[in-house]
Amino acid sequence: MPKFASSVRFQTKKGQEDAFMEANLKFEIADYAGCLSHQCVNAGNGRFQSMVVWESEDALVQARPLLIKFLDTLRPMLEEISPELGVTDPISGYIIEK
Repeated sequence: MPKFASSVRFQTKKGQEDAFMEANLKFEIADYAGCLSHQCVNAGNGRFQSMVVWESEDALVQARPLLIKFLDTLRPMLEEISPELGVTDPISGYIIEK
């Protein structure tokens, strides 16, 4: 069965970049059943992209309440991306591998 990934784009408030990076280092994959890996990309100028690889889409669905709880710890550091998106721009789907 193909693996599933969730990815979220963030924009931090000025001066919150280091705090955001530190907070992401506290993400423990062992706390989320079915979580295989977590990466966070610092794209500069307060732009970040987080990606989590899951065993399955169901694992992500089951972890969603805990993921929202983790996101709630990040919200004070984040700028609104747009009125439609709020402070996150999420995307998820199956990983295409060769």
